[in-house]
Amino acid sequence: QFLEDAMNQAMNLDSLKSSHPIDVKVNQPSEIREIFDSISYDKGGCVLRMLEYFVGRENFRAGLKYYLTKHKYKNATTKDLWNAIGRVSKKPVRDMMNSWIKQIGFPLVKVTKQNSHLHLSQRRFLSESQTNMKQQTWQVPLIVNQDKNEIKYLFKNKSSTLSINKSQNIIVNSGRTGFFRIMYDEKLLSNLQLLIKNQKLNHVDRWTIQNDFFSFVVAGTKKLQPYLDFCTVYKNDDNFLSCMNLASNLYFLYLISFNEKYSYIIKKYVMDYFEILFSRLGWDARKNEQHTDVLLRSFVISVLGKLDDKKILNQASIRFNQYLKNPSSLNPDLQEVVFSLVAWQGDIHTHKKLIQLFRNTKTQEEKLRFLTALCYFKDTNLLQKTLDFSLTKDVRSQNIQLPIIHTSSNPYGKKIMWKWMTKNWMRLSKKFGIGNPLANRIVASIALVADDSMEAEICRFFKKNPMPGTERILKQTLEKIRIRSKLSKRLCHEFKNT
Repeated sequence: QFLEDAMNQAMNLDSLKSSHPIDVKVNQPSEIREIFDSISYDKGGCVLRMLEYFVGRENFRAGLKYYLTKHKYKNATTKDLWNAIGRVSKKPVRDMMNSWIKQIGFPLVKVTKQNSHLHLSQRRFLSESQTNMKQQTWQVPLIVNQDKNEIKYLFKNKSSTLSINKSQNIIVNSGRTGFFRIMYDEKLLSNLQLLIKNQKLNHVDRWTIQNDFFSFVVAGTKKLQPYLDFCTVYKNDDNFLSCMNLASNLYFLYLISFNEKYSYIIKKYVMDYFEILFSRLGWDARKNEQHTDVLLRSFVISVLGKLDDKKILNQASIRFNQYLKNPSSLNPDLQEVVFSLVAWQGDIHTHKKLIQLFRNTKTQEEKLRFLTALCYFKDTNLLQKTLDFSLTKDVRSQNIQLPIIHTSSNPYGKKIMWKWMTKNWMRLSKKFGIGNPLANRIVASIALVADDSMEAEICRFFKKNPMPGTERILKQTLEKIRIRSKLSKRLCHEFKNT
């Protein structure tokens, strides 16, 4: 879960030109809030995890103990920590870590095999291509696994070559211990696909390879159809990590293509994969199942319902009616999913019922489930009512971002969200308050509803309605909008003859 949540989020953010280093200078107080994000926390955790693997767990712990003992009751700086771990491990920790915390981004390591040589090169990975990109290098702690052999190598230069045997069974960065992406040549990737199909790779490596491939599709360095073909080997995978990530990526592609002529092609891939997952998970929990099955089940049922699977929608209605008679009949893990799918196929009477349930329930937890469900109607008039309702005293100010984010993620809500937000910005900002960190989430949600034709309009709006402390978030949001728009255009071109 750390890999899927923390590392995935950090990499997605750090692949933007508008990201920032972990060790970042703050020029004014309003900037402080913006840097407490996935870079500071999630990337910070990832590079510490990478350091632990680089020096070894025992050295890492011994280095921490030495650091704490030496500096107890005193002040300490970052370099004191690196020096302590470096002293114990006898490795160049400070130089390596400075290359990760003091510069922005992370590397893409390209791997090409020729006979008994492995050719490596590195450059910064960006989701939006840039021609005049500044040359950066990191001190990359590489682990190369080949059959039963393991090579550890600190990759410091722009390119390098390693001597290996002729076997094609090569995994670089096994276990995703390092914070970087790997692009294999076609032969190596084809061999890895076969290993995945035959279940010869561990679940982390299965996740990593697909996760990297998808990021290349988003960045435009790989086409979608080869990715979809590659992913067919995951149909028998039952590990949460690889299943959840692939499912999330396929659903993202479906949402990107929602109103396009070729959407039926993507929908077919999504339906086929989600039906496989549902056949394994079902509606109800099994005895002694893992907690990750609970997380995956709710997502799978939710997506199948929003793909208009009639059996799923009918079952959601049945369970909702049972809930109205006996609330304890519906597992809390499935309540938000069921309520949302009832809204998905609902009308004005359903909307009024959910509002009533929201007002009558006593716990905030249940209120948030009903509030979320109110964001998943297909009827834009009903979504408008939900958004207007969120500005009333019934909805707490700390929850105001929830209906905005969920309505933005609803493909039908995309049509009305920006217009509603700009029209109600004064009331909205008054409710969450200037300086509230929630403003960052609200601004970020615009990436889900806008395209690149709206960039100038969005800039004009926030110039007229400045929101201190969201400047970096706005830059990142505009960059995400361009990335999604470029991806959408590339997919239209790729599937134009279908």
